[in-house]
Amino acid sequence: MKIVDDTMPVISKERVFRLLGQKDKGVSGRLSKKVDKHIAGLEKMMRPKVLYTTKKIRKIEGNTVTLEGDVKLKSAKISKTFRKCDRITFFLATLGEQVDNVIRSSLKEKKLSDAYIYDAIGSAAVEATVEDFQNKMDSTVKKKNQRTTLRFSPGYCDWKIKEQQKVFTVLENDLIDVDLNESYLMAPRKSVSGVFGIGSRELVDKDETNPCRLCGMHTCVARRV
Repeated sequence: MKIVDDTMPVISKERVFRLLGQKDKGVSGRLSKKVDKHIAGLEKMMRPKVLYTTKKIRKIEGNTVTLEGDVKLKSAKISKTFRKCDRITFFLATLGEQVDNVIRSSLKEKKLSDAYIYDAIGSAAVEATVEDFQNKMDSTVKKKNQRTTLRFSPGYCDWKIKEQQKVFTVLENDLIDVDLNESYLMAPRKSVSGVFGIGSRELVDKDETNPCRLCGMHTCVARRV
């Protein structure tokens, strides 16, 4: 079990605009300046951390991936994506409680526009935190002629949200102060959990196993193709 807590995510304004339902080229100067201001303010509140560990794949049968320790992940798309991998990394990333506090304060003060923007920035920031973490992992395994797959989070594609419990069973979430409630939602809210596979560069092809290529939801904000 390891923790990464020495990085600050680079927040993409384009992603923030997308989460706000805005197209980059059609964004007003006023909104753009407001987003810049809120990004600068929220960055001071962020305490990004990533908790992670890696487990060996024992077997993949049908829609089930069985890992060491008899941990079983049930998803047809995950099984297909990880079929040529030899291990899986579990991760749990969070921005910390202060980001949630800023959003709650804005709602309490009925500053709904500010709360909406802060929420989008927080979502973009925690995703950027995970991307930065995976990119570093990719660089590390590249030295062994390996690469990582696309990552999946519980509730994404056909991986049921209740599988969140398995991620939390594998990871010692108390180490970074993230809790899971009965509805499988995390606190702080600006937290993301998930998995990605690791395998030989000759065998693992991110494009080949990208489930977004088979999905017709072309306007999805999480689309990766």
